[in-house]
Amino acid sequence: MLTEAGHAVHLVTITDKIGYEFSGRLYNLGKYKNATNGVFNKLKRFQHFKRYLYEQEIDVVLDFRMRRNALKEYCIQRYLYPGFKVVFMVRSSHLNYYFPKPDFAAKRLFKEAGICVLTEAMKQSIEQRFGFQKIKVIPNAINVSAYQQDFTSPDDVIRPYILASGRLQKGVKQFDKLIETYAKSELPKLGIDLYILGQGEMLSELQQLAEDLKIADKIIFKGFVKHPEPYVAHALFTVLCSAFEGFPRVILESLACGTPVIAIDCPTGPRELLDGTNGILVPHQDFEALKEAMNRLALDEPTRNRFKAASQKSIRKFDITQVTPQWQSYLNALYDD
Repeated sequence: MLTEAGHAVHLVTITDKIGYEFSGRLYNLGKYKNATNGVFNKLKRFQHFKRYLYEQEIDVVLDFRMRRNALKEYCIQRYLYPGFKVVFMVRSSHLNYYFPKPDFAAKRLFKEAGICVLTEAMKQSIEQRFGFQKIKVIPNAINVSAYQQDFTSPDDVIRPYILASGRLQKGVKQFDKLIETYAKSELPKLGIDLYILGQGEMLSELQQLAEDLKIADKIIFKGFVKHPEPYVAHALFTVLCSAFEGFPRVILESLACGTPVIAIDCPTGPRELLDGTNGILVPHQDFEALKEAMNRLALDEPTRNRFKAASQKSIRKFDITQVTPQWQSYLNALYDD
């Protein structure tokens, strides 16, 4: 988006893993990381990064790192970032990912910093907890026009299914609770499978759970799917039951594909995306309500079709054509500051 808007974008990654297509110039600091990842290796990568910032004459740094170590943040701000305009990005409502403990250290480190978040709820949460004032809200964007096509049904699909996507890790996406809820629902009896896209350390545990619940043949773990749109477009609906989010692209992409969504009202994101015309929002951590919503939408084809018809229109304000000017205005103000 920023490249197409005319900005020279440099992507700096601290791990040697590139999983998605990108535009701009990549600087892979992960290639300098050795097996021990000791203090001298870290200092070496620090120097590489600092030199790169100066050599490329970077105007603005958008810092997406998780920032949980107060001493590390002090060193970065004291020795790496002076002379650069830095915006600290916050991409989850779980603020402890992005602001180190104790809170007084975070307040000291980020009091005058520019901060960019995804939702108004995240902004209010940061203001209430830390008292920060320089917070900008810019949501995730999606190119809706790219989804205005007929996606061919995946070859491996043989029965109707619902869909869930995300990294298989503990405590965030709550796939274990989703599987338990699915098992208690009417969907297995109706011949409706559950497809799960994603990979992570919980895979074997989740597979065992499906075995224990005697629904292993109805839960299909697809792993990482580089182009998931066909699976999204042909699902009856998408389910999201995260403990917390930021502004979930899973919901954006599902609605862009014309697929309704059932989501738990976790902080934050689902409430901003589901307006009653495109899916169902259920109370946070109410898995009985989630089960009932799944049963209802699986059996109610007219409602699914109504949600489908409204889905793309409901996210027009998050289209790339609407969000790009927000970034343009924000960055221009930083350039001119």
